[in-house]
Amino acid sequence: MAVPSYEQMMRPTLEVLADMGPLAFRSLVDLVAERMQITEDDMAATIDSGQSVVVNRVGWAVTYLVQAGVIKRPKRAYAEVTERGRQLLATVQGPISNADLAQFEEFRDFRQRSRRKPKPAPGDDPATLHDIDEEGTDGDTPQEVISQMVATVHGALAGELLERVMDLTPIAFEQLVLRLLGAMGYGASGQIESTAESGDAGIDGVISQDPLGLDRIYVQAKRYSRDRTIGRPAMQAFVGALQGQQADRGVFIATCAFTRDALTYADRVGVRIIPIDGIRLAELMLKHRVGVQPGYVTTLLRLDEDFFETL
Repeated sequence: MAVPSYEQMMRPTLEVLADMGPLAFRSLVDLVAERMQITEDDMAATIDSGQSVVVNRVGWAVTYLVQAGVIKRPKRAYAEVTERGRQLLATVQGPISNADLAQFEEFRDFRQRSRRKPKPAPGDDPATLHDIDEEGTDGDTPQEVISQMVATVHGALAGELLERVMDLTPIAFEQLVLRLLGAMGYGASGQIESTAESGDAGIDGVISQDPLGLDRIYVQAKRYSRDRTIGRPAMQAFVGALQGQQADRGVFIATCAFTRDALTYADRVGVRIIPIDGIRLAELMLKHRVGVQPGYVTTLLRLDEDFFETL
């Protein structure tokens, strides 16, 4: 038999966790394989990187289930079913698929992050176009398929980054924000310093863009629950803190979203404010390699025409 797809592994993964409680990932893989009666030959199958196909697909099942909030990671390399996951098992009869997970807003957000917009063909009505799923289409080139797979992996990783960020203490989150800004090139000619412990109300860090500190950017970092929003009063308070420093520029970074009213105020106020919400924060961490490291790496080869012309 062929190794089951990651979607086919979703229900067995949930069932094992519901029966056994929190499990290390390695144990979870073995128990899922046993429940699905995966043969020894299929257990020995590997992908190009050398990783087991079964391990890879259980890992993807866990990733998707985590994005839907039906599984959580209580600690590193462990998985645990949530109450939402138990309810899903009780309400869905038979296999659990991505379509079942799409009822949850967190999963829909993840899918939105990991999709790309199709290019309209001449004569296409843009209103009839839909996002291409991570499964791709028959019309995609191999390069397009690879690009889409990378987008899917990074879409899931963005969600995992935010989960890990939410586990940080407020001080650690402020340090993370300052390290990210440093990785983005800010303070390269000056310095970045934390002011969280100095009692500067509303200011968590200062970026000196030049050695003398004449050109400064002020930073506020808020680690709030992802279902919370930053409203206009919080933005006004930040503006007041900037004015207290006689500053004209600031960066407001939060793990949640900003309300439209807050964004409108930030855009119209007399000082320059850059608001960065949770999703944008995760995207910047990915782009500037903060809190992540390279995973599976391969090289796509192409024909070397210059080589043959020299023969």
